[in-house]
Amino acid sequence: MKRKLIMKKLTLTVLLIATLSTTACSEQKINEWACSHEWGQKRCIKLITQAGLSKEYDKAKKYLEISANYGNPLSQAGLGVWYQNDEYGEKDYQKALYWLQKSAEQGNEKGQSALADMYNNAWGVKQDYAKAFELYKKSAEQGDMRSQFHLGYMYAKGKGVQQDYTQAVEWYRKSAEQGYTDAQASLGYLYKSGKGIQQDYKQAMAWYQKAAEKGNPRAQLLIGALYNEGDGVEKNYTRALQWYEKAANQNYGNAQAAIGLMYENGEGVEKNLITAQEYYEKACHNGSNGGCENLELVKQKITNL
Repeated sequence: MKRKLIMKKLTLTVLLIATLSTTACSEQKINEWACSHEWGQKRCIKLITQAGLSKEYDKAKKYLEISANYGNPLSQAGLGVWYQNDEYGEKDYQKALYWLQKSAEQGNEKGQSALADMYNNAWGVKQDYAKAFELYKKSAEQGDMRSQFHLGYMYAKGKGVQQDYTQAVEWYRKSAEQGYTDAQASLGYLYKSGKGIQQDYKQAMAWYQKAAEKGNPRAQLLIGALYNEGDGVEKNYTRALQWYEKAANQNYGNAQAAIGLMYENGEGVEKNLITAQEYYEKACHNGSNGGCENLELVKQKITNL
């Protein structure tokens, strides 16, 4: 009896595909139908990925919606993230919250992580670090490297949990070993500062370099700072400037501020307050508080010349 039922389902499936194949836009209809059935979810996720990579965003969203409504937690997470961002012109925190909650309730680590972002950043909800911590932890324990980084950060800053640098090191390391560059930079910083772990400049540089080679601007800035300060390496303003420039070229405000300071003080470059002001202006525009503060100070210096 069971075998007959299986054969009957297979026959119906084949007949339906054959029927759809004779209609206009058959491939699209088959794909949409696949996204609304359990057997087609693997194929659907692949279709969503392909559509995203080819920048066919309308198609990607359609598949996401069909699959999410079917109940797929990964698609629910994807749809929630879609509504979290400005990139597609459909930012809607309430819709994001709706889909991410559905995903997180099914235990999906991507949904938990993105939902944690909402509570961490007060996106459409009241800021709640404890709730964000709880969600990041659930996701991190499933191996999500992004959540592992955020969990480490919350331990380092004491947000939603008592400050604990030892735990911060542990979670940063889990994420860093998976190749997450923000975690690599942060782990390096804890080695440099000796917080939660024995101070080790060689380890700090090693982790910074892993992240910097992948283009992480914070890591590039931190390598520059080691050369600028002579921590664990011979002081070298030229190399410091080179690393600062790599990060500054990515519009990383703190690196632009660091270059401004070198021009203001004449460290490794000819002293030039006008050039310093230009870098501070860029830094301030890109969100560097230090850049904004130094901009006002250097303006006063120029006025008093």
